[in-house]
Amino acid sequence: MIKFFRKIRYELMEKNKTTKYLKYAIGEIILVMIGILLALQVNEWNNERNRKKAEQDVIEQLIADLSKSQHELEYMKRRTFGEARVRAQVLRAFWKDELPDDIRNYVWGGAGSTVYSPVLGTAQSLINSGRMDILSSKELKNDIVAYVEFVGFKLKDINRYEETYYRKGVELIREVMPGPYESKEYYNARSEAYQNTSQYRENLNGRPAVIDKVPFQTNLERLFENQKFSNAYSNLYLYHRNTGFKYEDILDDTNALLVKLYKASNKYSDLGEQLDNSEHYLVFEPVDLEILKRADAMLSDHSKWNKNDDRECNDDNTNESYSLHCALVKASKEVIGEWDYEPYRPAIRMVLFTLKKYENRRVVERIFQDWNNHPDSTFEELKQVLKESMDAVEMQLNGVNVKAE
Repeated sequence: MIKFFRKIRYELMEKNKTTKYLKYAIGEIILVMIGILLALQVNEWNNERNRKKAEQDVIEQLIADLSKSQHELEYMKRRTFGEARVRAQVLRAFWKDELPDDIRNYVWGGAGSTVYSPVLGTAQSLINSGRMDILSSKELKNDIVAYVEFVGFKLKDINRYEETYYRKGVELIREVMPGPYESKEYYNARSEAYQNTSQYRENLNGRPAVIDKVPFQTNLERLFENQKFSNAYSNLYLYHRNTGFKYEDILDDTNALLVKLYKASNKYSDLGEQLDNSEHYLVFEPVDLEILKRADAMLSDHSKWNKNDDRECNDDNTNESYSLHCALVKASKEVIGEWDYEPYRPAIRMVLFTLKKYENRRVVERIFQDWNNHPDSTFEELKQVLKESMDAVEMQLNGVNVKAE
């Protein structure tokens, strides 16, 4: 091609056709420039296509990170509020003339301090590496930066609560409770189970299987006359309650950012519209609906409902009467071959979310068990919980966009 154009130029020069030569040369230059511009445009198109692909890859990774954080934050919120309710049970007992019969279940029950941090790897990598420009939306960039900063502030609060309330509460507990408050009979009644533990089999047990006495036994009634014991539980209560509120705040922001990421995603944009202003922000699969339908069928009438959930589902299967928890366990195993525990499947998380509407002071620590066994919980409510959960799953699977009231 180059030789062809060069030959034409030489012929024009040899024939002294200067004007035609200049016109031709200018035309050739223009063609070259057009070619360069086209090449640059094609290159720009390729770069933009690559940027958009990289942007979608980043958005999908952020969605994966925040989805993992979402269910873990739900768990931490349930756990910390459950522990706060345990502490509240103990605090209320100080106001009674006689201790409640079940107070032993709550003294020092549910103890623990764990600080959970959401998955921030992708977001922090974007910020620290200066790669935020890979995202085309300025608003989304600002939202990601604001989210990382918000989470950092909330985690600082949680760490401060641990230092201010939790550690102080534990120190006071150890001071006023030098030993256990359970009786000799309590331990000996559980000696067989104790001998089946790995600690006992490996000769690492700190007490005999059968005991003659309880060393440094604490008098439970006197504990409730001790102000330090009251102060200890006040501190523990404040720690778990306040921490629960902080995890709730982080969860709300996580859900809000997830919706924005879904909307920015080519793959999940319709889902983002569905979840905008959602009550639950969960993403379902067809098997989730099948699990709920199967559990609902197992609880077809009142005689199929076991009101005494001991979290051991073998007896339920034998008797063909099921607690809500055991019906969901059996249905899950039948549909997908296993029971997913923490993280629960979205279907199970939907039931937990729906139960909140019917909780009405019936739950202390274990939501499924406490609600199922409470005397005020009715079969009609049980069926309504399953119906509302199935409706929510079905609407999303059918692509129905329902705004929260």
